[in-house]
Amino acid sequence: CEQGLVAEPARRSETTSRGTHELAMISATDGTEAVLARTVQWDSLLNSRLVTETDVKLIRAYDGQGPLARRAFLEQSGPDLAQALLNVLRNVSHQDTTDYVLCLIVEMFVEDKTNAVYFHRAPGTHEGDAYADLFRVLAKPSWFAQEKALFCLSHLVDARLGKDLGLSAVAAACGGDQAPSVNAKPMGVAAQTVVQLVQWLCAQLRSPSHATRSVPSVVAALASMLVVRDVRPLVTHSGGVELLAPLLLPTSVASSTLSAHSSQNEVPKRDVQLLYEVALCAWLLTFHPPALAAMRRNGAFTLGLVDVAKRATKEKVARVSVLALRNIAEGVGERSANGGGAGAAGVSTSSPPLRGVDEASLLKTLTNLSQRGFVDEELVMALEDLRCGSIARSRDASGWDVYVAELRSGSMSWTSAHCDEAFWRENACKLTDNNCALLRVLITLLVPEAATSGDRPSMESGGSSTPPSMHVSSKTLAVACHDVGEFATHYPAGRFLVTDLGGKEKTMALLTHPDDEVRKHALLCTQKLLVANWRFIGREG
Repeated sequence: CEQGLVAEPARRSETTSRGTHELAMISATDGTEAVLARTVQWDSLLNSRLVTETDVKLIRAYDGQGPLARRAFLEQSGPDLAQALLNVLRNVSHQDTTDYVLCLIVEMFVEDKTNAVYFHRAPGTHEGDAYADLFRVLAKPSWFAQEKALFCLSHLVDARLGKDLGLSAVAAACGGDQAPSVNAKPMGVAAQTVVQLVQWLCAQLRSPSHATRSVPSVVAALASMLVVRDVRPLVTHSGGVELLAPLLLPTSVASSTLSAHSSQNEVPKRDVQLLYEVALCAWLLTFHPPALAAMRRNGAFTLGLVDVAKRATKEKVARVSVLALRNIAEGVGERSANGGGAGAAGVSTSSPPLRGVDEASLLKTLTNLSQRGFVDEELVMALEDLRCGSIARSRDASGWDVYVAELRSGSMSWTSAHCDEAFWRENACKLTDNNCALLRVLITLLVPEAATSGDRPSMESGGSSTPPSMHVSSKTLAVACHDVGEFATHYPAGRFLVTDLGGKEKTMALLTHPDDEVRKHALLCTQKLLVANWRFIGREG
């Protein structure tokens, strides 16, 4: 189903009014009308011998015609016109002329993206010359020219004549999942230019040269180029995965094309089209195992995709976000690399935890999305897969081994085990095994400040596995208070055992903690430690 999503409706049709302040959408044709209304001094360029009479004749014959006449002209002389435009770009350095030619090419591609094929078939060009001529424009100081050249380059890659760009060797060197075959095409000008282009795109994401247009233009180009399998290792190797993740988050200023226009007290609105294209980039990258592994390590991707899907008003935005999220949750790229089917329906047999995601909140979001009546069958199936996976992960998270691993990590969150009374009835006694080793670890986590190496018992003596100078977060403190109270409630004489190990003193010290949640659970825990018949007073929650 990797091919299915690429064939979606045009990615630039998200807005109904390009000039509205609400979205301020970026379009490839922004500014082209004004540039094409100018008069190019072709006679002067002819006299300077910077252009040929044949090239000027072709450009004049095409320019100014209506759509039908242009189409007919391209069918007859498309490659010759492409060669003429590339000759002007290569030989004329005047910025106005460069902008004019770029705008002609942009409008040609916007009218029909298959027109890019003519530049690959230009009679006087060697393979890759069109890439190189357009890439040189990216070195110009004019962002307008850079943006138009970038749009043209991404369309050239999309309309390449052969599937193999000659990138297989460098892609394999960058962590690609396929070794180059003996019949692989050698790396030529086109492949070298694509490598440089990917590096340029990632550099723009790190340090945009235009406040509001760099990021959307770069992401749109990546969304187009990542369809090419060999481009994915290049983007991953250049740090593209880490650079894309923040653009999904609502707090990211870079994720809004309106950030420069927002007042100081106004939360920047996010560009819907930008979010769609970032999610599309994420989905395409999930089919490259190293990129998928990086996404699974980076909780920002999962959180961002959930947020985008939750807020999406367009079905195509929800679709691409949910499909990317499903691939991340199921490790679809890793299965593909091991011979499994990429994008296959159904939840994977293993349900590894999603970093940074609260499963209860995720399940609620998935339920709400399922009730929106989406008509796309693949989206509906992906939502069901995610729902089943979330339930499975919640069930696994309630297991004793998972709880022990979380406890020994020194960082705890509100997984289902903590609030499951059946879990505590079954497992409270296990905290006392090995001279109360795990109970000592739990009580150690009741100290908010970092302990010295002498304060924390070693693992050999049944002590904490947490680092000796680790700071305990407020969430971990609250969960630890809750768990100590549950142990005291469900284990016979648990109150006295916790007191003997210093747990009551540490819990009472948290009654003055600045965090409201910590104080709340410290108070409940203290009550459980002081009152024998806690159940007669009332249970927590």
